[in-house]
Amino acid sequence: MKCIASLSMLLSLSILFSATAQSAGMGMNGMEMPVTDKKHQNTAIAAIGVVKQVDRDKGIVVIAHEPIKSLGWSAMTMDFSVEDMRLFDKIKQGRKVHFEFRHVAEKYVVTVVK
Repeated sequence: MKCIASLSMLLSLSILFSATAQSAGMGMNGMEMPVTDKKHQNTAIAAIGVVKQVDRDKGIVVIAHEPIKSLGWSAMTMDFSVEDMRLFDKIKQGRKVHFEFRHVAEKYVVTVVK
């Protein structure tokens, strides 16, 4: 009986954690985007990551980035918009990049790629 009660509590906690994480904007690829606070909106944020996918036609790049301490984000894989098409010349699948992005109009936009 104690085993069933323990399993039930563990399941409840894992469901609660999952719901909390999603509502806080954690995770990507079909899930909510991480949330930046007001003071970081439109501010250039530096990051390092590996390009996982490039969709030039949609103006999107998927990057698995390292933790971003200034935002309190853990490492994750995210979709970023790329508005300056010339940046795609520096964005190749599998390449490690140093990049900057901004949170603009409810999306994350890559502005610099090194």
